[in-house]
Amino acid sequence: MEDRNEHLLINFFDRTLEEREMREVEELINTDLEVRNQWQYLQLAVEAVEYAALYDQVAAVKENFRTIQPVEVLQPSNKKNVRVIMRPFMRVAAAVLVLIVGTIAYKYFTVSATHVYEKTFIAYNLSTTRGQATITDIEQAYRNKNWNGVIAAANSSSLTDNKALFLAAMAHLQLQNFAAANKLFEQVLRNNSQTGDDYFQDEAQFYLAMSNLADNHPAQAIILLQQIRADKNHLYHQQAMQVGKMDLQLLKIKANR
Repeated sequence: MEDRNEHLLINFFDRTLEEREMREVEELINTDLEVRNQWQYLQLAVEAVEYAALYDQVAAVKENFRTIQPVEVLQPSNKKNVRVIMRPFMRVAAAVLVLIVGTIAYKYFTVSATHVYEKTFIAYNLSTTRGQATITDIEQAYRNKNWNGVIAAANSSSLTDNKALFLAAMAHLQLQNFAAANKLFEQVLRNNSQTGDDYFQDEAQFYLAMSNLADNHPAQAIILLQQIRADKNHLYHQQAMQVGKMDLQLLKIKANR
């Protein structure tokens, strides 16, 4: 029991507890304001340390916590016992508080829509479909990175095909014509909404977010990136996951100022 008490909160952070134990601790977090505040602080502390790449400090904090012997047995039904065990952790976490505050301050002043765009953007490469008999003018222009040629080819068509719309939007994005790019990406999404299709859906979502970031309009980008991050089957899920939660929160704060 004593060994279990020493590792319970660490395992809760790592989500390695049994389902019943996870529910018991979560119940305390949901019903006890002090425990909930402490839990939120711990989440912020760990996340800030991770963003600063202070993995050695995190390991040290955890190791120090493992050496602390709880005074009372931790029973989820006894809230006082939870506080007895959590307070030593808070004292240990205070050892890296200056680093955490510095990290948050650094992130606040350095994170911007442009910074996140440069960190997350990847070029879109047009693949060749097996058995494709011909390559259209717009596809050829795109492969040649002839962005003005892509736009001209798209303008000469009816612009109803999602592929043409998307490639034209990408060309505008490459030329930093963000308003034009956004309009075409959004048209792809509207087309799919009307038809129930998903043709170039993932691509349009991701690059619409990128275009908004590049144009320093993060509000819509944040919504799109959160949607992509929540969908593990999204083509750009892993790319969107490179934008940390703290970066998104800071962008949201700055966007609302």
